[in-house]
Amino acid sequence: MNYDKLRHCLPAGLTMIILSLFLFSACQGELPEVPTNKEFTKEKLEKLGTLVQPGLLRDYDFLPQVAPYDTTVYWYVQTLYNQASNVMHRDMQSAPGNRWDQNREWRVFIIKNDESQHAFTLPGGDLFITTGMLKSFEKEYELYYLLTFEAALMHEGHLLNRLIFEYNSLTINNLIEGNEGVNEITVDDIAEDLPHLDFDESTIKEVDKYTVNSVCKTSILDPTGIGPFLLMPEFEDAKWLQTRPSYESRVNIIASLLEGRTDCGYKKGLGNYERFVLDVLN
Repeated sequence: MNYDKLRHCLPAGLTMIILSLFLFSACQGELPEVPTNKEFTKEKLEKLGTLVQPGLLRDYDFLPQVAPYDTTVYWYVQTLYNQASNVMHRDMQSAPGNRWDQNREWRVFIIKNDESQHAFTLPGGDLFITTGMLKSFEKEYELYYLLTFEAALMHEGHLLNRLIFEYNSLTINNLIEGNEGVNEITVDDIAEDLPHLDFDESTIKEVDKYTVNSVCKTSILDPTGIGPFLLMPEFEDAKWLQTRPSYESRVNIIASLLEGRTDCGYKKGLGNYERFVLDVLN
């Protein structure tokens, strides 16, 4: 750079600012490239979920996966979750090189806490749900809606967007690549924060539309399943509703999404929820 020429062409103050910026850039080197959302492949998200999971397994107590729970509660909730998330998990609409790993099950983990009504999903599909949430439902269609909703929140990229907003994409990418400690954020920090991440109402409304459509395609169950939970006064302060806030007339809006449709089921329950979940937990 010809500094003498620059000094004659520009005012002194502006010249000093430009020179300072140039020297700062030269000392710092090139800034790291910030990854875009599209650069977070399904494989990367699965790896992030795998990295975060141990922290959650340490932070909570879980319903033991032994008799009688292994062949009742765990089996039934996992079966419903597999059905609810099957189309998303297969992910046939995505490019062949960017799909979820078909050899890795999206697992269900049941947190032993009757006082909390909450559920959340890790990047990559694993679902955590409290016994309090399970006991707040009475029929299959209520739980099925929740399972579909949580899978969609992750699959459709809303969870990734929320994580990037909270920590920034460079930090998330560094953690996935094993550079833990950059910006003093660790995977255990994300494990601690993830159950408390909240989503805006516009996101909830968008995921509700996706969920209703998905329930109609994957089951014979009534796709308005979250309605009873939303209408119960005792669940107004539920952690799930604090982090996934409802919007005005949500129950009616969900019902309106069914107008004119003939491909949706109407079953609310087959008796199996009471048998395999409620009777065992109560």
